[in-house]
Amino acid sequence: MIDNTEIIEQTGALKHLTPEDLDMLKKSGRKLGSALCYVLRHNPDRIGVSMDKQAWVNVAELISKFNAHNTNQRFYLSLPVLMELVRTDSKQRYGLKGSNSNLMIRCRQGHSIPWLEMDYREMTPPDLLYHGTSSTFLASIMSKGLLPMSRQKVHLSKDVPTAISVAKRHLSKDACPMILEVDTAQMVKDGITFYLADNDVWLVDYIAQKYLTLMTFQ
Repeated sequence: MIDNTEIIEQTGALKHLTPEDLDMLKKSGRKLGSALCYVLRHNPDRIGVSMDKQAWVNVAELISKFNAHNTNQRFYLSLPVLMELVRTDSKQRYGLKGSNSNLMIRCRQGHSIPWLEMDYREMTPPDLLYHGTSSTFLASIMSKGLLPMSRQKVHLSKDVPTAISVAKRHLSKDACPMILEVDTAQMVKDGITFYLADNDVWLVDYIAQKYLTLMTFQ
C-alpha cells in the first residue's frame, strides 16, 4: 500500500487542527467523507473542480470550491481537516502526491467517470479473492456474474474478513453478508487481467458466474 503519512507530515497541517475542527469531524465526518468522495469519484463538475485523467485534483482548489458549494452544510474543508480525514480514513480511500501549492488528492478507486484513465498496477492476484454482497443481489450475481455497475471495475477483497467488512457497509445492522469466493487462478489462466489499487483493493472488469462460489459458514 502507498502510504500518505510522509506527505501529511510534510504539510505540517495537523499541528493547526483545532478543537472546533475535531468536534466537526466527530459530528459530521461521515457526511463530509461521503460528500468528498462523491466529488472525487463521480462528479467533480458538481463543484467545478478540475480533474486530470488519473483523477487527481489540486487540494487548494478542491478546498476552496468544496466550501463555496457547501455553505449550508455543517461540515467544511481546510488543509488540517482534509489531512486528518485522509489520515484517519479506515478504508484508506484517498491518495496524495506533490507538496505545497502542487499538493494533489484523489480517491484510489471506485470511480464512475467514463473518461478517466486510471493508472492501476496490472498484477497477478492470489489464487483466491473474495467479494461481499447481500442476499438481495445474490440471485442476479449468480445468473449474470459480477458487474461493475456504476463503477469502472469490480472490487475484490484479499481475505474473508475484509469482504465481510466491505459488505456490512451497505447492509442494515442485522443483515447477514453473503461472501463469494472468486477463482482468480483460473481467471488468470483464461487470460483475464487484474489490477491492484494503492490501498490493496483488487480490480477486474467483470467476473463470470462460473468463477464464483458462495461460501457457507458453520
